[in-house]
Amino acid sequence: MLAYTLNTDYIGYYFTPLVSMWYLIVYATMFVGARFNDRTPLLIIKILLSAAFVTWFFKETWLLEALFDILNRFCAIHWSAREWSFRVNLDIWIVYVGMFAAIAMIKIRDNRFTEHPRWPLMVKASIVASGLVMVWFFIFELNQASKFTYNVWHPYIASLPVLAFTVLRNSNPLLRSASSRAFAFIGKCSLETFIVQFHFWLAGDSKGVLLVIPGTQWRPVNFVLTSIMFIYLCDRIAYATGEITNKICSVRPRDLPPPVTAALSNDVADQDASEGQEVTIPLLTVNDGRKDEAGNPIPMEPDTPIRPRWVDRLAASSSQPSTKPGLWKWIDDRGLTFQMAAKLGFFMVIIWLFNIFWSYPPDTAS
Repeated sequence: MLAYTLNTDYIGYYFTPLVSMWYLIVYATMFVGARFNDRTPLLIIKILLSAAFVTWFFKETWLLEALFDILNRFCAIHWSAREWSFRVNLDIWIVYVGMFAAIAMIKIRDNRFTEHPRWPLMVKASIVASGLVMVWFFIFELNQASKFTYNVWHPYIASLPVLAFTVLRNSNPLLRSASSRAFAFIGKCSLETFIVQFHFWLAGDSKGVLLVIPGTQWRPVNFVLTSIMFIYLCDRIAYATGEITNKICSVRPRDLPPPVTAALSNDVADQDASEGQEVTIPLLTVNDGRKDEAGNPIPMEPDTPIRPRWVDRLAASSSQPSTKPGLWKWIDDRGLTFQMAAKLGFFMVIIWLFNIFWSYPPDTAS
C-alpha cells in the first residue's frame, strides 16, 4: 500500500516481489514431476534445468521487456525490465544453492553419515575451511574498487559466506544453543525494515539521511532517535501485516478444549492423605468385557476429548450449514479453500482497478 499512499514505484521495494517470485519458482520446480522428487538424480537434474531456464530467461532482456509490456498494457504495471533484471541476476543462483544444501542435509540424515568414523574429521575440516572462506570474503570485498566492480563477482561468490556462516554457527553445541534476542526481534520484522527504511530511516528515496533535530552536528543523536523510532514502527507494521493476513486467510485462533477430569471424593482423598498413602489416578481403564476380533480387550474411551485433526475440522466446518444469506452462503458452502481463493481474487481485482485508474508520476509512467 506504500506505493499507492506515497505515489511511488512498487519496484522500488524490489525485495518483496523478489521473494514472491523465488517462492513461485521453487514451488514450480518441485511441483513439476513431483512423483520423482524422491529420486535424488532426477531431482538434481530438475533443479539444474530450472536454474538453466531461469538464468537464460533473465539474461535475455527482450523476453522480460515483452512480459513487462504485457503487464503495462493490461494491468498498468510500470516496471523497468532493466532494473528488475539487475536485481534478479545479482542473486540468481543462491536460491538453488539453498535447494542443494537442503538435499545434502536430507541425505546426510537418511544415510546416517554422522555415525561414520570419519565424520568428526570432516566436521573439523569444514569448520577450518569455513573460517578461511569468511576471512577471504571480507578481504576480497574490502579490496574492490567500487560496489559496481563487486557486483560483477557477487552472483558467483554470494553463497560462500552464507554457507560458511551456517557451518560455523552449528560447529559446536555452545554456538548452536546460543541465540540473540535482538536479532530474533529484528528477524520478525526484517521485511518491514527493508521497506520502511526508504521513507523513515533514510530520506529522498535512500539518497539522504533523515534528521529529526536540525543541524549536522546532531547527526549521532539523530541516528539514535531515528533508529529507535524506526525499529518500533517496523514492529507495529509487522503486527498489522500479520493481522491483515489473518483476516484475508481466515486464520482463527485454535482453542484447545479443556480437559474433562473426574475429581476424587473428598472423603477418599482425606483418608488417603491422613494415612500417608500415595494417591494414584489410572490413565486408562479396560472396559467391561468388550474385545476386538483378535480377542484383545478394547480400552474405554478417554475422559479427555481427542482433538480432531485439521483435515477433520476442515471437513466438519465445510459440511456445517451456513446461516448467512445469498452469496455469502454460497461461498461458505464451497469450503475454506474456496473462501480464501475468493478473498485473494477479490483483492487482486481491487489492486488491478487501482493500477488502471491510478495517476502515476511522470518519471514512473514513462
